Amino acid sequence: MRKRFTKIICAAVATISAFSLMLAPACSSYTREGVGADTSADKVSSNGGFVTETGDYVYFINGVAENTAVNTFGEVVKGSVQRISKSDLQDGNYGNTQTIVPLIVYSGSYNAGIYVYGDYIYYTTPTVERNSDGEILNSYLDFKRTTLDGSDTMSDYFWQSTDNTVDFRYVEVNDTVYILYAISEDLFGTGTSVTNIHSVNCETRENTLLAYNVSEYAFDTTDATNPYAYYTMGVTQYLGTDNPVSKSYNQLYRVRADVTQSPRTYDFSDMEDYDAEKDPLYVNLGDYVYDGIGKTQLSSYETQYNYSYWNDKQYDINNSDYSYSIKSYDDGELLFTRTSSTGSSGNVYVLDDASLPVGTDGRITSEWDAIDKNKEVSLRLYGTDTSAYEYVKIGDTLYAILADSEGISRGEVIGGKVENIFRINSDASATIIDIRKEQISADESHYYLYYSMTGGNGYTLNRVAIDGTSDDYSKFPVNEEAVKEYRKVKILDLDVASSWYMPEFVGNTLLFASETGNMTDYNYIMACDLGKDGYIMSNALLEKYNEQFEDVSEKIYDYNEETNADGTKAYQYLSDALKYLYYTGDADYLDELIQAYVDIQGKDKEYMYSERSAEIYREFATATGDWAEYASMTKKVNGKTVYANSADYYYAVVGQMSEADEQALADSYKADYMQEYPVDDSTWWEGLSTVSKVFFIIGMVVAGLAVIAGITVLTIWLVRRSRKKKGVVKHTHTVDMTDDKSVDVYGNGSEE
Repeated sequence: MRKRFTKIICAAVATISAFSLMLAPACSSYTREGVGADTSADKVSSNGGFVTETGDYVYFINGVAENTAVNTFGEVVKGSVQRISKSDLQDGNYGNTQTIVPLIVYSGSYNAGIYVYGDYIYYTTPTVERNSDGEILNSYLDFKRTTLDGSDTMSDYFWQSTDNTVDFRYVEVNDTVYILYAISEDLFGTGTSVTNIHSVNCETRENTLLAYNVSEYAFDTTDATNPYAYYTMGVTQYLGTDNPVSKSYNQLYRVRADVTQSPRTYDFSDMEDYDAEKDPLYVNLGDYVYDGIGKTQLSSYETQYNYSYWNDKQYDINNSDYSYSIKSYDDGELLFTRTSSTGSSGNVYVLDDASLPVGTDGRITSEWDAIDKNKEVSLRLYGTDTSAYEYVKIGDTLYAILADSEGISRGEVIGGKVENIFRINSDASATIIDIRKEQISADESHYYLYYSMTGGNGYTLNRVAIDGTSDDYSKFPVNEEAVKEYRKVKILDLDVASSWYMPEFVGNTLLFASETGNMTDYNYIMACDLGKDGYIMSNALLEKYNEQFEDVSEKIYDYNEETNADGTKAYQYLSDALKYLYYTGDADYLDELIQAYVDIQGKDKEYMYSERSAEIYREFATATGDWAEYASMTKKVNGKTVYANSADYYYAVVGQMSEADEQALADSYKADYMQEYPVDDSTWWEGLSTVSKVFFIIGMVVAGLAVIAGITVLTIWLVRRSRKKKGVVKHTHTVDMTDDKSVDVYGNGSEE
């Protein structure tokens, strides 16, 4: 009976796989000239975000593109995948990038992005397929790959999702890449959608149903390459009863992406009208982690799902059953609660992947008893609430970081409790981005918390050290420099695009999708170098960096406040002109604009800008005169020397902008910060100079003579053509070869 059932379930899962393969199009590809091999692809880090690093290169999604944008292969710039060498990124050669994937790389879920495995980069892109009405199905996602040199891109896909917010990971097991994903779907047409976990083998394209109708699941939120998923499943007794009976406990499982067979069998063959292909009721290929059955003497609790229960074993467990709930799975560490049917404890437990005994196939071995192990669970927090802590180990101490409506707090995890809690700052409802240990000098390092706050156009970016004592955050010693690291510092005026991937670091360079400085409508990637003398800036240095940055804007707008003796503005429009120069670096534009008013509207040379204004503009561009203090503060950006009174000195676009976006951005700066080119509002004759008027008259005379000559020639031709049409033709001799002797065959052939 068991063998027969196993065949039925295997047939059901195989049917799903075969159906997926049948729908997958035949393998084909787009080819283009490669940009050169990446010989460092075996040294990959930071997979899964919008940035991925190899040994020598940085691959990144080139800006925020929507799934509704035109996705024609080879024509995509915004949203494509670009690469830049790490040396170019470090040297500020931000425009020296190469297009690897000329498609829109997009996912409505920002839990996973691009991945490098072997010689390929893996990603998702809106499909270009059309429905029967000819509409592009851009709400569908195609899962593809491209060679790292950009020469070969799949024109088909490994798998296609009809939900562009699908939660997924590209993972690798034994040199094979899999798509691990969870999706809500009505897989068997039962009329009810449930959450299922799948994997797709990117070599065979086999789609395997790993777990059917899971209650909760979790992929690793820190390590986006982790091939494991945890999930809970309810226990329903289908056999020995007229109606299915749901038990009050559940079970916790773990599965790896490469699994294709269940380690056990579930027999429903005695059920009337059971059809595994229409609804197999239960598919679970994962490994038992915890079983909440409770005291096993209660035989009514036992079902075919309690496969680790042994009749001949005495279980020293609690009488009550358990229901598990997943809190998080972070960097190989699962946090979960376990609630008893007799009362809720609210305890948070921790399970480290490394503590599970596994065989060579990655499966949990039989020495792990999912029932008995309940009495050995490791407590993380005792009786805590549902607050989402971030944990960091500093030395031998585990700390809990909490960002809530009251601000950011830190406490020590001691004996299952968060003790010694104190407030770091009062930034309410912050979003934690990362906790990084960073070296700020040869002999000093700190653990910094990076977090975002709603503000500006998108999210502001902030940093604070979290490794101080409570006194460091509450007192101000005489040497204030000593506590700078424990005060929040906002990183410049960066506005990070919301509803996209969070910023990422490459070395000491921060990469982020920008809504800063007229970028709101474009959201390309910007680089902000926080390095200083081979280390990252301390908070004290970063604060001074901010002050320097802000001083530029203040000095620019100070020109607005200067007045002449009569109370009029001394520098009309100059502040806007300098702000335009600050963002664009276009040193010649003001002279061109002044000349345009002279040429087009005949205005005085100082109509809008005084001679001194134009001079200050040039001083700003060259860091001389009024702006000489910035001459010693320079960087190379895209091969050009920029001074600290330029936006590019602080952050600059990395990658390529489309020609249309580049022009539109330039126009927006002109519209916002400068007077645009003047409109010629004179009549056409008054608008001409004297010389132009003379040449115009001469031109008109020549043109008139040409027209008269043309008319004469045309008249002669028309007369001749008319005469032909009226029968005036050249006389010719004709010969009549008939035998009519009454006709003079030597006549002239024309009637008189």
